Amino acid sequence: MTPEFQVFSVISWLIVLKVIQTGLWPLLRDSFKEYAYPVSYPLSLMLFALFSWYAGIAGIPVQAAVIPFIAAVLYFAFKGEYSRESFKGLLKWDLVFLILFLFMLEVRYLNPSISYAEKFMDHAFLASVMRNPVVVPLDPWYSGGSLNVYYYLGHWMMGSLGLTAFTKSAIAFNLILPTVLANAGVSLYAFGRMMLKRYCWLPLAALFLVNPSFIYLALTGSDINGVMWGSTRTIEGAITEFPLFSMLWGDPHAHVISIMNQCLFIFILAFILKGWSSMGQKEKVFCGLAAALSLGTMPPVNSWDVLFYAPLFLLFAGCILYRDYSSGVNIRDALSFLVTVPVVSVLIYAPFYFMMDSAGIEGLGIVNTPTDIVPFLLVWGTFIVILYAETARDIWEDARVIILAVPFLLLGYLSAAAAVIPALALIKRKNKSPADLFAIAGLLLITLVEIIYLKDNMGDTYYRMNTVFKFSIVAWMMLAVSSLYYIGAWLNRCYERKNGCADAGLSEEDDFFSSGRRTAMLIIVLAVIFAVPVILPDMNYGYGGKTLDGTAWMKVLQPYDYDAVTFLNSLEGNLTIVEAEGGDYTYYSRISSMTGIPSVTGMPFHEQMWRGDEGNVGARMGDVRKIYENPADTIPLMQKYGAGLLYVGEAEREAYDVNIPAQGLEIIYQNEEVTVYSLLQDFTGYGGN
Repeated sequence: MTPEFQVFSVISWLIVLKVIQTGLWPLLRDSFKEYAYPVSYPLSLMLFALFSWYAGIAGIPVQAAVIPFIAAVLYFAFKGEYSRESFKGLLKWDLVFLILFLFMLEVRYLNPSISYAEKFMDHAFLASVMRNPVVVPLDPWYSGGSLNVYYYLGHWMMGSLGLTAFTKSAIAFNLILPTVLANAGVSLYAFGRMMLKRYCWLPLAALFLVNPSFIYLALTGSDINGVMWGSTRTIEGAITEFPLFSMLWGDPHAHVISIMNQCLFIFILAFILKGWSSMGQKEKVFCGLAAALSLGTMPPVNSWDVLFYAPLFLLFAGCILYRDYSSGVNIRDALSFLVTVPVVSVLIYAPFYFMMDSAGIEGLGIVNTPTDIVPFLLVWGTFIVILYAETARDIWEDARVIILAVPFLLLGYLSAAAAVIPALALIKRKNKSPADLFAIAGLLLITLVEIIYLKDNMGDTYYRMNTVFKFSIVAWMMLAVSSLYYIGAWLNRCYERKNGCADAGLSEEDDFFSSGRRTAMLIIVLAVIFAVPVILPDMNYGYGGKTLDGTAWMKVLQPYDYDAVTFLNSLEGNLTIVEAEGGDYTYYSRISSMTGIPSVTGMPFHEQMWRGDEGNVGARMGDVRKIYENPADTIPLMQKYGAGLLYVGEAEREAYDVNIPAQGLEIIYQNEEVTVYSLLQDFTGYGGN
C-alpha cells in the first residue's frame, strides 16, 4: 500500500474520531462540566460501536453509525454550541490525545508486522469484520461458524471505524493501539485534573510504568527481548502483562483494546462519587447513562473485565447510597443509580448474550501453588511499597489488620497476606476517596487470584494462567491509578508546606500542559517520548518496519503468498477457503488471517479453547489433510465445509503430500509457488489424477 494511502488512512481515521467526539461533547457539557470534552473522546467511540453493531444486526452498512454524530455536529453548530469561547481551555485535551496517538503510531510504524504472537488472530478478526460486517461476524478459522464463541466487539469497533475511514484492515490494524492509548490517556489525565491540585499528569504514568521485574532484568544484562518477555512471565505458569508491555508488544488483543474503556470507567466512577451530592437530576441521569454504556461495553469487548468492574460499580454506588443515607438525604436517586445502571448496561447489548455460545468457564478452583513472595513483589512490589507507605499510619493505629492477615500466612498464602494488609487498612478508613476504593479493589483482586482461579482447559501446568493473565491489567490499572494519586497528593502537601499555601484548585501555572514556565520541560518530555521508539533496539523481530501496512513484511519474506493474498483480497462475496493447518503460533493459517476469508480450520488450540469438544476441531484437521492428499475426498469435503477455494502454496506442500484431482477445480490464480483453485459449482463427479 502506497505511503500516500497510509497517510490518507491516518488522517481519515482521526477525522472520524474527531467528528464523533465533537458530536457527543455538547450533550455531555451540562453533566460532566469541564470534563465533558475529554470524556467525549472514549465515550463517543463506545457509542459508535453500539450504533455500528446494531447496524450490523439490521443489515445496514456500519458506516451509517457515523450519521447520528454528523447530524449532532450540524445541529449544535446551528445552535452556536461551537463558538470560540466554548473551546477556550480545551486545547490541552486535544494535545494529550494527539501526542499519545502519534507516539503509539510511531511505535507501530517501526514495528507494524502482522506476524508473531496473537497478531494473526487479531487481524483475522479485524479482516473478517471489514470484509463482511455482519453480526455475528464470521469465524475466519472455522468455516460455517461465527465469532459467537468469543468477545469480539473491540475488533468490531475498530473494523467499523476502519470501514468508515475508507482504509484497509492491514492499516487499521496498526491504528488500533494508537487509538487505545490516546483514549486511555485522555481519561487518566482527566482523572488527574479532577483529583489533584498539582501534578495532575501523574495518573498518565499508569500507562508507561514498568514492573520491578522489568527493571531487574534490564539491570542484570538481559537483552530487550528477554526483558520484555521475562517481565511478564515472572510468576510461574502465569502471564502478568502491564500496559506499556502490551502496547510495545503490539497485539491489539481484547484485553488491550479494553484498556481505554477501563480508564473511562475509572474516571466516570470517580467523577460521580466526588460530585454526586452537588449534581442535579439531569446530571445524575446522564452520568448514569455514561456509566451504563461503559460498563455494558465491557462484556462484548473483554468479558473478564466485567467480573471485576461490575462489583466495583456496586462498591461505588453503595458508598453513594450510604453517604446519602448517613447525611439524611433522600436515597431515591442513589438507589435508582445502584439498580438502573447495571440493568441498562445489560440491556444495551442484550442480543449479544443470546447469541453467545462459548465453551466458557467450568467453575472455580483453589490455587494449590501460590506465588512465592519474591516473584509476587517483582510484579506488584512498586505499588505494594507505595500503598504500605500510604497506610502506615492506619496500620500503626490499628494493628488488628495485621492479625487478620495471619490466616493467609498459616495456609501458605504469603503473597496474599502481603496484599491484604494495606487493603484492610484502607477499608477501615471512614472517609474514602475514589483512589482509596480503587486501591482496595486492586489489592483484593491480586489477593483473590492468589487463592482462587477460574477453571478452563489450559491443563495442569498452566491451570491459573488465564485467571492471572486476564486480571493483571485490571489490577494494574487499579493499583497504578491509586498509587500515582497518592504520590501526587504527597507531592502537593510538600509543595504547600514549602510555599505556605493551600490553593483550593488548580491554577494555570500548575497545569503541565499549559504552563509557560514548563514549556521547556514539555519539549524535553516530548523529545524523549518520540525518540524512545527510535533508539530502542530493533523490536520488529526481522520482519521489517517503517510502514503502516501490517502485511508488507510478506512482500519481502513471503512474496508469493503476498501476491496471492493481494489477489484474494480483491475478491468479493462470501468466500471460504481451504489452507494448510499447522498448529498455533506458526506461519500456518496465514491466508485466512491476512484476508479474513474463513478457512476450514485455523489455529486448532484456539478453536478448541473457544468451542470445546463440540467443535470437533480434530476432525476438521483430519479432513483438511484428506482434501490435500486424497483426490477422491477433495471435492466432497470442500462441499461439506462450503469451501469454494483451495490454496496450494509452499506451506501446504510442506505439510501434506499434495495430490489435487484433475477434475472439478479450475485455477483462478497462479504464480511461481502458489496456485489458487476454485470449485466448479456444477461439478458432480469425483475422481483422482
